[in-house]
Amino acid sequence: MMVIFWKRYLALLLIGCLLGGTVILFVYGREMEQMMLVRKSLELQNKKLYEENQELKQNQRVYRKNQDQVIEEVRAFVLTADQKQPLHATIVVQVVDMVEKDFASLKGKKAEQVAEVHQVLHEMLRRREYVLSDRTMVEVRIKTVFIARTLQVFVTAEVISDDVWQKVARNFLFLPSYIST
Repeated sequence: MMVIFWKRYLALLLIGCLLGGTVILFVYGREMEQMMLVRKSLELQNKKLYEENQELKQNQRVYRKNQDQVIEEVRAFVLTADQKQPLHATIVVQVVDMVEKDFASLKGKKAEQVAEVHQVLHEMLRRREYVLSDRTMVEVRIKTVFIARTLQVFVTAEVISDDVWQKVARNFLFLPSYIST
């Protein structure tokens, strides 16, 4: 009789294992289905957001191409690396201020328009002479112009000696007047 109980307990154990495994697989399968549905919906959302992102990037590229860049500020820089004797800091500041005043009229202009007439910019400062507050004369030559939202002008400056001043004054003294009396 002992044998029968043993077989009965073994049969009950196997049936319990089968029923427990079936229940676990059923519950786990349901969870897996829900996870797969969530995964699929997330993939679709991701795909939709990716396409929307690409469309926005394309629109941004088109907008940037169509957007007119306007010159917002003018900056001047005096290059002194190639000079034997560097300029005094006050001279550099005054030259920068005068060059920026000369190009201030370009603020608010489209960068494309300014780029089309870059020759005029070079002619403006090809050999421009400025008289500073301490009555020294400085000759400014343009080196580089960078045109973007900020117009950057790189120039070299050279102080003109006093004998040149005297020659210039002598030339103006002997010019006939334009106003007839």
